[in-house]
Amino acid sequence: MFDEEVEIVYTPEQLYAAGVAGMKNNEYLVGKRKFEALDHKHPFSKLATPAQLNLIYANFKLGEYDDTVSAAERFIRLHPRHKHVSYAFYMRGISNYRQISNANLDQDQARKALSAFRELVARFPQSDYAWQAKQMIVLCLDRLAEQEMVVARFYLDRSEYIAALNRFDEVIKNPEYKNTSYFEEALFSMVLASYHLGLKVEARNYSVVLGHNYSDGQYYPLALKILEGKSKVTKWDLSKMRKPVEDGDNISRLFQGLAPGLMY
Repeated sequence: MFDEEVEIVYTPEQLYAAGVAGMKNNEYLVGKRKFEALDHKHPFSKLATPAQLNLIYANFKLGEYDDTVSAAERFIRLHPRHKHVSYAFYMRGISNYRQISNANLDQDQARKALSAFRELVARFPQSDYAWQAKQMIVLCLDRLAEQEMVVARFYLDRSEYIAALNRFDEVIKNPEYKNTSYFEEALFSMVLASYHLGLKVEARNYSVVLGHNYSDGQYYPLALKILEGKSKVTKWDLSKMRKPVEDGDNISRLFQGLAPGLMY
């Protein structure tokens, strides 16, 4: 006859210490399991809240971004006035950003990340994460502008100038895209498409705006030569001048997720 197996009951302190040890050893799955166990079995412990906070980071380091977002949103819901709640907002945004797809695909994750970072800046402008969030807002807008440019370039390269004008116009008219890395190219492309359509006045007007904003840029001198009939630009020329489209590898575009601090 065998004795019944007895489940060992760990204290909140034991679970938290084990979770901290796992995180410090880069054993994030161990950390995740210990923090989850503490949260589920000892929800009223004083260590439950820091465990929930560290669980956000454990999920992020494991690449489980949907779980990171869920853990962050749960923390925000349970602890809206916690001194570290801005961290949860930041990690929600960075996890959405980490899931941004190739610029040829839908950019729903970019929009979600943008919304999260903006909410962070609006609600916690003096927090430790506000500066990072502002930089991420720039990157999110750059990606959204990039998607418009992918389509616009497609039409321009196929000499479908009216369709190209309409898509480049989306970039020009959106004030949020004015400071992105694509605005200069969009203005030049409006000059080029208008010129090919015989809209010489419009092409000249776009060139004036281009010169006003980017007189030292690579596109303005070429725009003037085209309007004067002194130069032509080939698809190969354009491909060399354009900023390359990201291939979906976001690591180089990303501020890494930050550890919340393994504190008691």
